Amino acid sequence: MPKSIRVAIFTDSRGRAQSIAEMLEEDDRLEVVTWNDFPPPQVDVILAVEIPAARLPEDGPPVVVLGAGADSIALNETIRAALPSNVSDAEIVAALVAAALNLTVLTTRQARRLLRMSALEHEQPAMVESLTRREMEVLHMMAAGSGNKQIAASLSMSAHTAKFHVAQIMAKLGATSRTEAVSIGIRRGLIPI
Repeated sequence: MPKSIRVAIFTDSRGRAQSIAEMLEEDDRLEVVTWNDFPPPQVDVILAVEIPAARLPEDGPPVVVLGAGADSIALNETIRAALPSNVSDAEIVAALVAAALNLTVLTTRQARRLLRMSALEHEQPAMVESLTRREMEVLHMMAAGSGNKQIAASLSMSAHTAKFHVAQIMAKLGATSRTEAVSIGIRRGLIPI
């Protein structure tokens, strides 16, 4: 099977570039045509290894970034994947193939963060008023399964005051039950999981 995906590697370490090139050449779909030539010759995808975001190309073929701090790199039309240094060789190859096919690649962590942000943006109704420090304490106890009497005893307040705080939390979060209030609190990042 002829190799069809032409890859350029950019890295500050010639030894690392050679090592990665050898690994990539083991895949029949990939052909490493150059490393550290900028601008690269005709290639289908670029693998940028431990290159600061400011030095990444802003246009041209798709780029797969590999290195520490990958989670802080914004994906765009050019940067199609940002992978941490500890990914497997197979994951690097898969990202290069996907990027060459004009796909964007997300790690599980990046996908979860994106889904969480999307859920927060589309959540209805929006929180009108923020919770007070005391309401946050009560919400955390609600998440732990504490009833009003347990909350009151733990926070040195009357059961009536605990019940009032629970009602306030539910109203501020737009929840119709304690369970829904906890669920909204988790989705909004108010309750760590």
